[in-house]
Amino acid sequence: MMIAVPWYETGAFWEFAITTLVAVTFGVLGAFATLRAANPRRRLGYSTLTNASLFIASHAQTGALSVSHNGTLVSRPRVIELELRNTGRRDITSAQFHGGEALKFDLGGDVVGVLEVTSTPSGTIAPSVSADATARNVLQIPPTLLARKQAVRVTVLLDGPQAEIRCVQAPLIDTAVRMGLPPDPLLPVRALTLATVIIASSMSTGAYLMPPSLR
Repeated sequence: MMIAVPWYETGAFWEFAITTLVAVTFGVLGAFATLRAANPRRRLGYSTLTNASLFIASHAQTGALSVSHNGTLVSRPRVIELELRNTGRRDITSAQFHGGEALKFDLGGDVVGVLEVTSTPSGTIAPSVSADATARNVLQIPPTLLARKQAVRVTVLLDGPQAEIRCVQAPLIDTAVRMGLPPDPLLPVRALTLATVIIASSMSTGAYLMPPSLR
């Protein structure tokens, strides 16, 4: 006596289901890659590499040391090193600065002076950086070219306490500005790719996704 096997337990059904899933996955990957290539988004990350006081507590209390910059006494000297990195796939040009407005960062204390501005890799141009004339705690970067993969490091002498560095004005068109390293935009693609590899591996090693009766 033959017992009818449910349709969902047949080998043909599972082969069709797995093949369809693989095809849909690769279709989604292709569509996502095409969309990203046609509409690449600009991204700018920033992070604080150094935020250190030049005095230890005993120096500040006893006045054993003093710091001045261009003849100006700095009562709470602090050195800040801020890094900006273009992590997108396209250049950020001066045209992306809406209305010619500057990119601005609140450093939490008065900017005494910009000590150094460097840019990597070689061949990229370091932007002009200065204190905001109306808010001494704000560092500003006027419209400039930030090339793809370019990193800019700004070293500043500050007069003030330690505080979190914040971007308070980001007038960049179609550009995401984020503190720290941005999330990997290809993470969803890699997850789908991994799933596809697992499914394909299952098919080639005996269809582990099938019901136990069909293995």
